[in-house]
Amino acid sequence: MAGDIRLEKYVQRKVARGREYFFFRVVRQGQELRRPLPHPFDAEYRAAYNAAHHEAFGTVPGEFESPKAIARLIRDHKDSARYAKLPKASRLLRDYALDLMVDRWGAFDADQIRPIHVQAVYDSLSERPATANRRLDDMSAVFSWGRTRGFADDNPCRRIERVQSEESYEPWPDDRLEILIGQGKRHIVKVALVALYTGQRRADVIGMCETQIRDGIWTIEQGKTGNPVTVPLHPVVLAIIEEERASRRKAQIVAPALPLLTNSRGKPWGKGFGASWTKELIRLKLRPQSVEEIEAGQFRPTFHGLRTTNATVIANTVARSPELFGGIQRVQAMLGHLSERMSKHYARRAEVEHLNRETVLLLPDFGKQNPESGKHEDGEAAK
Repeated sequence: MAGDIRLEKYVQRKVARGREYFFFRVVRQGQELRRPLPHPFDAEYRAAYNAAHHEAFGTVPGEFESPKAIARLIRDHKDSARYAKLPKASRLLRDYALDLMVDRWGAFDADQIRPIHVQAVYDSLSERPATANRRLDDMSAVFSWGRTRGFADDNPCRRIERVQSEESYEPWPDDRLEILIGQGKRHIVKVALVALYTGQRRADVIGMCETQIRDGIWTIEQGKTGNPVTVPLHPVVLAIIEEERASRRKAQIVAPALPLLTNSRGKPWGKGFGASWTKELIRLKLRPQSVEEIEAGQFRPTFHGLRTTNATVIANTVARSPELFGGIQRVQAMLGHLSERMSKHYARRAEVEHLNRETVLLLPDFGKQNPESGKHEDGEAAK
């Protein structure tokens, strides 16, 4: 009798309209995996059961699995509280990275994966920098989680050479800038303001020194591109510089080549700025504790975004009157771009935004066409 069959784990039997149905069913983290199976006496049953088991757990029953296997790392991670607490959108993106790990390294142990292997996967996605960076961040989070649980001694995603794409850095919305500037700590805000008003990269901003400034003009050779750039300094930046000069005079420090901007201890910024910047964004609630908690489509506050903000504001002004303001050359000259590609990117985006604003003005004010709009005939407001 079929009802006397001793079913294997995860197999369920249903009877409907006199017929028997068998299913492989697993529920994990509230997600159900349900696959139909042949009758246990059928020749196709074993292969179907093994395939369903492998889909659910990454292994076939009885198959040896290394305690450090990539498949096990991924399975344990998906069963963890860390994964369960991810927002829905972030969990979806994490799953994309997990699928990528299985596809590329599913036959290996986690401690066999080296940076060269991660770099190869990253490079295969390099034409989509934002996607490549997100996948790398998620894979790094998984390896970091697994490292403290014995899967590997090191995180192979560290020190990976990333694709630098300025298009992936969003300009700061006005309300976020107000929070940063109005509520941020002074030593952080000063650096942010210099970046915002000059449009220069972080390394160049925190490296700004007296020998580069003359008559209110900042002349630098950009650290990333080597391009020489001459930047007239805004009064806000000049005031910040004067504040730093006053502190040096008070401390009787004479060192023209020493960077002007200083940290909370009055020392020039070094590699510690990145950590201090992130800590301040978290304190101001401009970003969550972990980047993994930033949902898809949500604004990502980055320091480089201040450079994008500068370029966007300039490009918007240029778009209103290119004859007066000099077109994309204005953006290119200010930011010191090596090619016109990024300058055109900002200018094109600004032109579209400007044209759309003008197009909106062609539409009637629908809300005022009928003063009785939204009311019933008896004069009461519509509910």
